Amino acid sequence: MFMGPQQFGNVSLSPFEAVTAAVTSATQGFWAVTTEATGYSQKSVANVFALGEKLSRARRLDEIIQLNSDFARVAFDDFTAEVTKIGSIYANMANQTTRVVKEGVNARPADEPATNAAKQAAPRKQDAIAANSN
Repeated sequence: MFMGPQQFGNVSLSPFEAVTAAVTSATQGFWAVTTEATGYSQKSVANVFALGEKLSRARRLDEIIQLNSDFARVAFDDFTAEVTKIGSIYANMANQTTRVVKEGVNARPADEPATNAAKQAAPRKQDAIAANSN
């Protein structure tokens, strides 16, 4: 939702707090992605070493082909599941960060800033008139 320039002044959190909350939320999401990717990498490397051991013990060509086929199928399934999981983490991170930003900035009616400015300017104008009359 686009907010006009008059609406940027009303913030329930200070701008620094809103940015900090959004960055913290994004950082937590990136941390979750990193943790998930590291776990997948470790599992993938372990699977490759296990395949190497099995292939070194295989004696016939049909065994080697079967081992490679099984490994490729499992590796593809694991990769697909991991990409789906990481995609959902990114989506949740984006939703969370957007929610934090939306909560940080409250829209207010366009005429409210002018009303507040007029209320604040009235005492200053009276002070200026009093100072000039002396």
